Amino acid sequence: MQKVVVIGAGGFGRETLEVLKDMNKAKKQWDILGFIDDNPAIHGTTINKMPVLGGTDWLIANHRGEIGCVIGMGDPGVKKRIVAKLKPAGVRFVNAIHPTVVMSEFVEMGEDVIICAGCILTVNIKMGSHIILNLNCTVGHDTVLEDFVSVQPTVKINGRNVLREGVYVGTGATFIHNVSVGEWTTIGAGACVVKDIPAHVTAVGVPANKIWKKEEVEGGH
Repeated sequence: MQKVVVIGAGGFGRETLEVLKDMNKAKKQWDILGFIDDNPAIHGTTINKMPVLGGTDWLIANHRGEIGCVIGMGDPGVKKRIVAKLKPAGVRFVNAIHPTVVMSEFVEMGEDVIICAGCILTVNIKMGSHIILNLNCTVGHDTVLEDFVSVQPTVKINGRNVLREGVYVGTGATFIHNVSVGEWTTIGAGACVVKDIPAHVTAVGVPANKIWKKEEVEGGH
């Protein structure tokens, strides 16, 4: 069995743990060691019956190529910084796909992809790495999701949509056919995207409109 840890002991990290456990119920494949979290106050504690082993420095020192990880954190910028630290150290990333997910054979994906219960992915979809599809999302044909896209529960992504690197989509947002969202943009909860949205902005409402431009933040985006 593959040894695995969940990075992040917060709310979504605990939900990611349950995805791994449900995968084991369907077919035993993970030896779940516990959580990794950079908050030293919780090191050595137990959360949801699993130990917090230490921070990312612990994982770098102890993985020995034998421990895979999945990042159970929803913030794309935080995830990118963690990956930038772990990947050069040779830490491996794994995917966590809930057994209830409906997905065709014509879906491509990278590593550290988390797809939660109830999601449906149709055909000819291309997904990068370090992506989250939270509960009960749908993704239509010929859609592209680039690295570090984070999609919250019940989002409806239509056919031929393109979500560029680092896009964050709030709960319940919807997309019409054949629209794109620029890199490191946030789509607000409940928004309806009916036209292309540029990079580095926040867009909310029905229809979704740009409301402000994000300032550049540390981490390359």
